Amino acid sequence: METPRRTWSNQQVNNLKHFQQHSRLHFIGQWKTKAHDLFKEWFAANPSWNHGVLSQQALFVHVDMDAFFCSVALAKEANAHLRDQPVCVAAGSGSSDISSCNYIARSFGVCKGMYVNAARKLCPNLHVVGYDLPHCEEVVKCLYRMLFELCPKHMNMTLEVFSIDEVFVAFDSQDCDAVVRYCEEVRQELEESTRCTVSCGIGPSFMLARLATRSAKPNGVFLIRPDEVSSFIEQLPFGMLYGAGSSTIARLRPLLRKFIGDCDEDDDILCRHVQKLTKTQLQQALGRRSGENFYNLCRGNDTRVVVRTGDEANQRLMGKKHPSSVGCSMNYAVRPTCLDDIWRISRELLETVCAKMERGGYSCSALRVTVLERHPMHPKKTVKFMGRGKCVEFHVPVSFNTSLRSGDIETMLVHVKTALGPLFVNSRPESDEERARELGLTEELNSGVIWTVSISTVTNVVISDVRGMTIQATGLRPENVTADTTKHIGNGVQISLAMAFSRATASLRPATNEVRDPATAKPLQPLVASLPQVGSLRWPTLEGFLGRGVDEAFINKWKSVAQEAGRQADYTAVKALIRIAALQCAHAPESIDRGRELFSSLVMFAQGQLPCPLSFT
Repeated sequence: METPRRTWSNQQVNNLKHFQQHSRLHFIGQWKTKAHDLFKEWFAANPSWNHGVLSQQALFVHVDMDAFFCSVALAKEANAHLRDQPVCVAAGSGSSDISSCNYIARSFGVCKGMYVNAARKLCPNLHVVGYDLPHCEEVVKCLYRMLFELCPKHMNMTLEVFSIDEVFVAFDSQDCDAVVRYCEEVRQELEESTRCTVSCGIGPSFMLARLATRSAKPNGVFLIRPDEVSSFIEQLPFGMLYGAGSSTIARLRPLLRKFIGDCDEDDDILCRHVQKLTKTQLQQALGRRSGENFYNLCRGNDTRVVVRTGDEANQRLMGKKHPSSVGCSMNYAVRPTCLDDIWRISRELLETVCAKMERGGYSCSALRVTVLERHPMHPKKTVKFMGRGKCVEFHVPVSFNTSLRSGDIETMLVHVKTALGPLFVNSRPESDEERARELGLTEELNSGVIWTVSISTVTNVVISDVRGMTIQATGLRPENVTADTTKHIGNGVQISLAMAFSRATASLRPATNEVRDPATAKPLQPLVASLPQVGSLRWPTLEGFLGRGVDEAFINKWKSVAQEAGRQADYTAVKALIRIAALQCAHAPESIDRGRELFSSLVMFAQGQLPCPLSFT
């Protein structure tokens, strides 16, 4: 048994490519990127699958695979004899953690995240099968194709991949029965084609669709109709709302005492109880943003929308921002014996990070390197073969004098070597116990904590004790950004009002006060059509402001809508109106100064309609 293990370690240790090829977590973590590229290819080959910007997102479907990794494994003929047995998926036995288990195993109390040996105490007959990541990819692609191909002809949809086994679909139609038939057809065809099952939750909002999926599982479809929302949400335990954990409930319990008495169970606190609290009370207890969020969620209101995967223009218009950092980690089979091993791992990590930067067209202003050192009181030989075990975490900042691009790998590596070189040693004189005291670490090894220690006070990290590394590129920005780059508008995007007008005009006019020919104006509809429903406004209301001059009729209509939004204290709607005003004023056939003056007056009017001034940051 030792020979294969020794051969494997000699060939694959400190090898990032091998780690990524065999890591389930890497497979899951990179899936959204892979799905984005896949959908771009599909939309190019099948333009009819991309339905463009929806006039509204009226119905949402949450599509969630059932016990995904386990279902894929049991779909194979080689495992057919296990389909009526308790089964879990893990990389090995003993200390391996379970990533998925079937519903038979769950009936014994087995759940994902457990160690296999702990699960076998609950279910002695538990069968463990391995991952089949290529087959998982095939099954998911099959599901995606069905979601596109089976879409009803009289409806338009947009699809967003959330994870390897989870998809959200939004429809522009309120035809609940047609959406139910669509989900049933997808569910049945997927099971016939792959022997894997999927559950679908349908609702008039993002949140309600996800909640409906709980009632649909396993292998079913559940619909919450618009006229059922009030009764459904009133009886829903507040703790089932996303983000409503025990600490949130503990903060609200004193305020709810007069409504719920002395009940101790969190599940006894329902959304109808929380509805009795004012927004101010919730904000005082939970903070301004969280209080407003739960005020809306406990009433079934959710303004989130589905952003189409694979459609970069749609993503920008819906307010999706570029990442502030990208990174790559390796924390398995890391066993360096010399500095060259450290630099080899660093180079491989940088190559992956720079590939991500190149894909997005980003440059970076700095790096952040994380080093995992074996906990001094933890044995060198880990329980999990080639695992990291308990570790101490060091964060090393690496700054540059100027932004670096994806092609500057060698320069980045020089900076990494300069920052990390003084940190490492081949050995140190103090014992492990002395090292633990130096770092102020606990000797309790049953904790799952990774201890973080300030790198400014510590050196002498033994090379052979390194168990993992991460490199992040931080301070990302598009490589070709210029000062006059137009800011896309989107649902919930915050921009500076001072820049909203000037940036719009910068891309539309020469840098002079000359009058501009309206015939050369760029169409506004593609920029604003991404706002199917903004707060209390719907797309037809916004559409009325497009394709017309900024005359007295436009101003009166705009002010009327702003007044109505102000009466409802709908800050999101007012922000959308202000952005439209910026773009329309930028297209007006007057001088830039006149357009700026008009825009400022509209902003002042809108601000005066709100209970508190609107903050654009």
